[in-house]
Amino acid sequence: MKKRKVLGMLLLLVLVIGLILAGVASEEYVQNTAFSKLEISIEDPSKQGLTTEKLLEETVAEFFEQQSDSVALNIDAFLLETSVEALPYVKEAQVYWNMDSSLVVEVMSKTAVALAYAGEDNYFITSNHEVLKQPKGKWLDLPVITGTADSSMLAEAGMMLQKMANIVHENSIAQLAVDSGTVELVPRAYQHVAKAHSDERLDGELKKLAAYYAAHTEEELKEIKRIDLRYKNQVVTTSR
Repeated sequence: MKKRKVLGMLLLLVLVIGLILAGVASEEYVQNTAFSKLEISIEDPSKQGLTTEKLLEETVAEFFEQQSDSVALNIDAFLLETSVEALPYVKEAQVYWNMDSSLVVEVMSKTAVALAYAGEDNYFITSNHEVLKQPKGKWLDLPVITGTADSSMLAEAGMMLQKMANIVHENSIAQLAVDSGTVELVPRAYQHVAKAHSDERLDGELKKLAAYYAAHTEEELKEIKRIDLRYKNQVVTTSR
Protein backbone atom coordinates (compact mmCIF):
# COMPACT_ATOMS: atom_id res chain seq x y z
CA MET A 1 0.00 0.00 0.00
CA LYS A 2 2.85 2.33 0.96
CA LYS A 3 4.64 1.44 -2.28
CA ARG A 4 1.57 2.37 -4.35
CA LYS A 5 1.28 5.66 -2.47
CA VAL A 6 4.95 6.51 -3.07
CA LEU A 7 4.64 5.67 -6.77
CA GLY A 8 1.55 7.84 -7.02
CA MET A 9 3.40 10.75 -5.42
CA LEU A 10 6.36 10.23 -7.76
CA LEU A 11 4.08 10.20 -10.83
CA LEU A 12 2.35 13.36 -9.64
CA LEU A 13 5.71 15.03 -9.06
CA VAL A 14 6.93 14.03 -12.55
CA LEU A 15 3.70 15.36 -14.07
CA VAL A 16 3.99 18.70 -12.25
CA ILE A 17 7.67 19.07 -13.25
CA GLY A 18 6.73 18.19 -16.85
CA LEU A 19 4.02 20.86 -16.89
CA ILE A 20 6.39 23.46 -15.46
CA LEU A 21 9.08 22.62 -18.03
CA ALA A 22 6.50 22.70 -20.86
CA GLY A 23 5.29 26.11 -19.67
CA VAL A 24 8.83 27.48 -19.51
CA ALA A 25 9.62 26.10 -22.98
CA SER A 26 6.39 27.52 -24.39
CA GLU A 27 7.06 30.94 -22.89
CA GLU A 28 10.62 30.88 -24.19
CA TYR A 29 9.32 29.94 -27.67
CA VAL A 30 6.86 32.85 -27.64
CA GLN A 31 9.50 35.28 -26.40
CA ASN A 32 11.94 34.28 -29.14
CA THR A 33 9.69 33.58 -32.12
CA ALA A 34 10.19 36.03 -34.98
CA PHE A 35 8.66 36.18 -38.43
CA SER A 36 10.53 33.96 -40.85
CA LYS A 37 8.58 34.85 -44.00
CA LEU A 38 6.06 37.29 -45.39
CA GLU A 39 3.01 36.09 -47.32
CA ILE A 40 1.24 38.71 -49.45
CA SER A 41 -2.12 38.25 -51.13
CA ILE A 42 -3.64 40.98 -53.35
CA GLU A 43 -7.25 40.87 -54.55
CA ASP A 44 -7.34 43.04 -57.66
CA PRO A 45 -10.68 42.50 -59.52
CA SER A 46 -9.82 45.04 -62.23
CA LYS A 47 -6.27 43.65 -62.77
CA GLN A 48 -4.92 47.22 -62.79
CA GLY A 49 -1.94 46.51 -60.56
CA LEU A 50 -2.25 49.75 -58.57
CA THR A 51 -1.21 47.94 -55.38
CA THR A 52 1.96 45.89 -55.79
CA GLU A 53 3.76 43.28 -53.70
CA LYS A 54 6.89 45.44 -53.75
CA LEU A 55 5.01 48.38 -52.23
CA LEU A 56 3.52 46.17 -49.51
CA GLU A 57 6.92 44.63 -48.73
CA GLU A 58 8.42 48.11 -48.38
CA THR A 59 5.57 49.18 -46.07
CA VAL A 60 6.02 46.13 -43.84
CA ALA A 61 9.82 46.61 -43.74
CA GLU A 62 9.40 50.27 -42.81
CA PHE A 63 6.94 49.33 -40.08
CA PHE A 64 9.40 46.81 -38.55
CA GLU A 65 12.22 49.35 -38.65
CA GLN A 66 10.14 51.56 -36.37
CA GLN A 67 9.48 48.75 -33.86
CA SER A 68 11.76 48.31 -30.86
CA ASP A 69 10.74 44.67 -30.44
CA SER A 70 10.76 42.27 -33.40
CA VAL A 71 9.25 39.34 -31.47
CA ALA A 72 6.28 38.04 -33.45
CA LEU A 73 3.61 38.03 -30.75
CA ASN A 74 4.64 41.47 -29.51
CA ILE A 75 3.91 43.05 -32.89
CA ASP A 76 0.73 45.14 -33.02
CA ALA A 77 -0.95 43.57 -36.07
CA PHE A 78 -3.75 46.14 -35.96
CA LEU A 79 -1.23 48.98 -36.16
CA LEU A 80 0.49 47.34 -39.12
CA GLU A 81 -2.92 46.77 -40.74
CA THR A 82 -3.65 50.48 -40.33
CA SER A 83 -0.33 51.34 -41.99
CA VAL A 84 -1.15 49.09 -44.95
CA GLU A 85 -4.68 50.53 -45.31
CA ALA A 86 -3.14 54.02 -45.39
CA LEU A 87 -1.58 53.21 -48.78
CA PRO A 88 -3.43 55.20 -51.47
CA TYR A 89 -4.75 52.31 -53.54
CA VAL A 90 -5.51 49.81 -50.76
CA LYS A 91 -9.25 49.50 -50.17
CA GLU A 92 -9.15 46.95 -47.32
CA ALA A 93 -6.41 45.09 -45.47
CA GLN A 94 -6.05 42.21 -43.06
CA VAL A 95 -2.83 41.36 -41.23
CA TYR A 96 -2.28 38.31 -39.03
CA TRP A 97 0.45 35.94 -37.84
CA ASN A 98 0.39 32.24 -38.71
CA MET A 99 1.76 29.70 -36.26
CA ASP A 100 4.31 28.67 -38.92
CA SER A 101 6.08 31.98 -38.15
CA SER A 102 4.81 33.72 -41.27
CA LEU A 103 3.22 37.17 -41.40
CA VAL A 104 0.19 37.22 -43.70
CA VAL A 105 -0.88 40.47 -45.39
CA GLU A 106 -4.10 40.31 -47.40
CA VAL A 107 -5.35 43.38 -49.27
CA MET A 108 -8.07 44.41 -51.69
CA SER A 109 -7.02 46.99 -54.26
CA LYS A 110 -9.07 50.00 -55.36
CA THR A 111 -10.24 50.41 -58.96
CA ALA A 112 -9.52 53.49 -61.06
CA VAL A 113 -12.27 54.54 -63.51
CA ALA A 114 -10.72 57.65 -65.06
CA LEU A 115 -7.44 59.47 -65.64
CA ALA A 116 -7.58 63.21 -64.97
CA TYR A 117 -5.22 66.01 -65.93
CA ALA A 118 -5.10 68.94 -63.49
CA GLY A 119 -2.26 71.44 -63.57
CA GLU A 120 1.10 69.71 -63.62
CA ASP A 121 -0.15 66.52 -62.00
CA ASN A 122 -2.13 63.52 -63.21
CA TYR A 123 -4.71 61.75 -61.08
CA PHE A 124 -6.70 58.56 -61.06
CA ILE A 125 -10.33 58.81 -59.98
CA THR A 126 -11.55 55.65 -58.24
CA SER A 127 -14.95 53.98 -58.40
CA ASN A 128 -15.72 55.69 -55.05
CA HIS A 129 -14.88 59.13 -56.52
CA GLU A 130 -11.57 59.42 -54.68
CA VAL A 131 -8.97 61.62 -56.36
CA LEU A 132 -5.54 60.00 -56.02
CA LYS A 133 -2.21 60.86 -57.61
CA GLN A 134 -1.28 58.68 -60.54
CA PRO A 135 1.55 56.31 -59.52
CA LYS A 136 4.74 57.18 -61.36
CA GLY A 137 4.94 55.36 -64.69
CA LYS A 138 1.54 53.70 -64.25
CA TRP A 139 -0.70 54.24 -67.28
CA LEU A 140 -4.12 52.66 -67.77
CA ASP A 141 -6.51 52.69 -70.70
CA LEU A 142 -9.21 54.80 -69.05
CA PRO A 143 -11.50 57.70 -69.97
CA VAL A 144 -9.61 60.99 -69.76
CA ILE A 145 -10.99 63.97 -67.84
CA THR A 146 -9.70 67.44 -68.74
CA GLY A 147 -10.49 71.05 -67.83
CA THR A 148 -10.53 70.50 -64.06
CA ALA A 149 -8.47 72.68 -61.71
CA ASP A 150 -8.70 71.11 -58.24
CA SER A 151 -9.59 67.89 -56.44
CA SER A 152 -13.21 68.89 -55.72
CA MET A 153 -13.80 69.55 -59.43
CA LEU A 154 -12.13 66.24 -60.24
CA ALA A 155 -14.41 64.37 -57.84
CA GLU A 156 -17.45 66.11 -59.34
CA ALA A 157 -16.28 65.23 -62.84
CA GLY A 158 -15.92 61.61 -61.70
CA MET A 159 -19.56 61.61 -60.60
CA MET A 160 -20.58 63.10 -63.97
CA LEU A 161 -18.66 60.32 -65.68
CA GLN A 162 -20.58 57.73 -63.65
CA LYS A 163 -23.88 59.28 -64.76
CA MET A 164 -22.72 59.22 -68.38
CA ALA A 165 -21.66 55.58 -68.03
CA ASN A 166 -25.37 54.74 -67.76
CA ILE A 167 -25.79 56.13 -71.29
CA VAL A 168 -22.42 55.24 -72.81
CA HIS A 169 -20.56 52.46 -71.00
CA GLU A 170 -17.52 53.93 -69.21
CA ASN A 171 -15.16 51.68 -71.16
CA SER A 172 -16.52 53.31 -74.32
CA ILE A 173 -15.92 56.89 -73.18
CA ALA A 174 -12.75 58.42 -74.58
CA GLN A 175 -12.84 61.85 -72.95
CA LEU A 176 -14.86 64.10 -70.67
CA ALA A 177 -13.97 67.81 -70.86
CA VAL A 178 -15.30 70.27 -68.26
CA ASP A 179 -15.33 73.96 -69.20
CA SER A 180 -17.29 77.01 -67.91
CA GLY A 181 -20.54 75.31 -66.94
CA THR A 182 -20.53 72.77 -69.78
CA VAL A 183 -19.26 69.26 -70.30
CA GLU A 184 -18.21 67.58 -73.51
CA LEU A 185 -18.39 63.82 -73.87
CA VAL A 186 -16.41 62.00 -76.58
CA PRO A 187 -17.46 58.34 -77.07
CA ARG A 188 -14.76 56.05 -78.45
CA ALA A 189 -17.10 54.25 -80.81
CA TYR A 190 -18.43 57.29 -82.64
CA GLN A 191 -15.75 59.97 -82.24
CA HIS A 192 -18.27 62.77 -81.96
CA VAL A 193 -18.64 65.39 -79.24
CA ALA A 194 -21.81 65.53 -77.13
CA LYS A 195 -22.16 68.86 -75.32
CA ALA A 196 -24.33 69.41 -72.20
CA HIS A 197 -24.72 71.67 -69.17
CA SER A 198 -22.77 70.60 -66.08
CA ASP A 199 -25.41 71.79 -63.57
CA GLU A 200 -28.76 70.30 -62.54
CA ARG A 201 -29.82 70.16 -66.19
CA LEU A 202 -27.28 67.43 -66.93
CA ASP A 203 -29.54 64.52 -65.93
CA GLY A 204 -32.32 65.61 -68.30
CA GLU A 205 -29.87 66.25 -71.12
CA LEU A 206 -28.33 62.82 -70.68
CA LYS A 207 -31.81 61.32 -71.01
CA LYS A 208 -32.14 63.17 -74.31
CA LEU A 209 -28.80 61.72 -75.40
CA ALA A 210 -29.96 58.20 -74.49
CA ALA A 211 -33.14 58.69 -76.52
CA TYR A 212 -31.14 60.05 -79.46
CA TYR A 213 -28.78 57.06 -79.42
CA ALA A 214 -31.71 54.65 -79.22
CA ALA A 215 -33.36 56.25 -82.27
CA HIS A 216 -30.31 56.05 -84.55
CA THR A 217 -28.16 53.25 -85.96
CA GLU A 218 -24.42 52.97 -85.39
CA GLU A 219 -23.79 53.96 -89.01
CA GLU A 220 -25.84 57.13 -88.55
CA LEU A 221 -24.11 58.00 -85.29
CA LYS A 222 -20.68 57.61 -86.91
CA GLU A 223 -21.61 60.35 -89.37
CA ILE A 224 -22.33 62.84 -86.58
CA LYS A 225 -19.61 65.35 -85.67
CA ARG A 226 -21.33 67.24 -82.84
CA ILE A 227 -24.37 66.74 -80.64
CA ASP A 228 -25.61 69.74 -78.63
CA LEU A 229 -28.02 68.85 -75.83
CA ARG A 230 -28.32 72.32 -74.30
CA TYR A 231 -31.42 73.33 -76.24
CA LYS A 232 -34.80 72.80 -74.62
CA ASN A 233 -36.76 69.81 -75.95
CA GLN A 234 -34.42 69.24 -78.89
CA VAL A 235 -31.07 67.81 -79.93
CA VAL A 236 -29.00 69.87 -82.37
CA THR A 237 -26.48 67.92 -84.43
CA THR A 238 -23.77 68.68 -86.97
CA SER A 239 -22.80 66.09 -89.58
CA ARG A 240 -19.30 65.44 -90.85
